[in-house]
Amino acid sequence: MGLISIVGKIVLVVLNILILLLSLTMIAIGVIIIAGKDVYSSLLDKFEDNLQQSLASQGLDVDTSNLSLTDLILPVAYALIVLGIVMGALALLGCIGGCYTLKIILIVYVIATGAIFLVQVIIVAIIYADKSAFDNAVKPYLRDTLDDFSGIEGTEAKTLAWNALMNYEGCCGVDGYQDFSGLTNWPPTTIKGSSVNLKTPVICCRSKSTDFSCAEVGTATTANNYMEVGCYDKLYDLVMDHALVVTVIILILAFQFVMIFFAIWILCTMDNKIDII
Repeated sequence: MGLISIVGKIVLVVLNILILLLSLTMIAIGVIIIAGKDVYSSLLDKFEDNLQQSLASQGLDVDTSNLSLTDLILPVAYALIVLGIVMGALALLGCIGGCYTLKIILIVYVIATGAIFLVQVIIVAIIYADKSAFDNAVKPYLRDTLDDFSGIEGTEAKTLAWNALMNYEGCCGVDGYQDFSGLTNWPPTTIKGSSVNLKTPVICCRSKSTDFSCAEVGTATTANNYMEVGCYDKLYDLVMDHALVVTVIILILAFQFVMIFFAIWILCTMDNKIDII
């Protein structure tokens, strides 16, 4: 086996070890998210503190101890676990095939990794070129999490999560205030014992005060309310356009391309015997 093939084996094994470590990290993060707020409570402090400040400025005393973002990001957790398992299995194949130059394992590795690589390229192209297909898959789930939304005085986990998110990001609903119409527990008829006629959740007001007219029918406008600003687009832009996320995506695709290239190179230059580095 030539020098390039030996270098290729080393690169293939090292990169697959890195991918294996990454996959274990992804699985761990997914499990942590599913485990709930007791495990990652420190990550919620900023959201909870921000929400409590807004509630206090509106003269409200609401128990926010049930705040959890788990329900909103549960699909992400499951996706991380599944993707981590698949990536880890392929990384193990790559390590074994590279170390021992097992032809059948390398062939399976190239086919599986190549197929996943093509799927990832297509998904990334769709997300950044035309995200409508991605939107159609994610938005219905997010709207479902609004089913139990009960307003600014709600203490249920999903209500608190949405209030914290809308307050922190300056947005209202998934696509706008219309997402709240027809819900079972919203709108409330009173806040602090006083009658209200709400058009949008109070937390959607741009300025937080004891005057709730910014959220009521007839007085809520885009000037005093985030009523037309959806949280989905803000979160999408925040995550998908973040330089770190873009860099990680590019690096993962580049790593996979290099691994596929060297695996094919080894297959093309190897003999039928078993080698160990």
